[in-house]
Amino acid sequence: MSSPSPGELSTPTSLIIYSFCHFISECVTQIYENTYFQGGDLTTVFTPSANYCQIVCTYHPTCLLFTYLPVTWTKDPAQRFSCYLKDSDTEMLPKVKMEGAISGHSLKQCNIKISACSPDVHLGLDMQGVNYDISIADSYQQCQKRCTNDKHCHFFTYAPRTYHDASFR
Repeated sequence: MSSPSPGELSTPTSLIIYSFCHFISECVTQIYENTYFQGGDLTTVFTPSANYCQIVCTYHPTCLLFTYLPVTWTKDPAQRFSCYLKDSDTEMLPKVKMEGAISGHSLKQCNIKISACSPDVHLGLDMQGVNYDISIADSYQQCQKRCTNDKHCHFFTYAPRTYHDASFR
């Protein structure tokens, strides 16, 4: 039995290659309010918004879906701002009705430009997590600039001189 000549593919191989390329995911931008994706948990991170949770999911190597619990989450205040990154072989997970939860899809398959950097400032919000560095700054802009220029800094909290706890000013 002879092998195909260079540039000539047998029909089964051609079909397999075509089938693989044909089933690549489409861009899904739908957001599901009051919905929790059940299962497929990869990791949990804290993010200031559902939009930022979607960006984190998009940049994560295997995340395809996410569920976010916003500041208004009342069932367990310790879970507020939780961003659950999820994966699924079928690119979908069972949807469970959960009041206040926000779920959606990674934007990996979308032909849009997104940035992992967010210029948004959230007044009155101190992100949960471990303090990486504490320093004195004259303004939140100066604090934000320091964080932006430090590759280990992901979020910052600025406490002005009028903040009620003097140890954090």
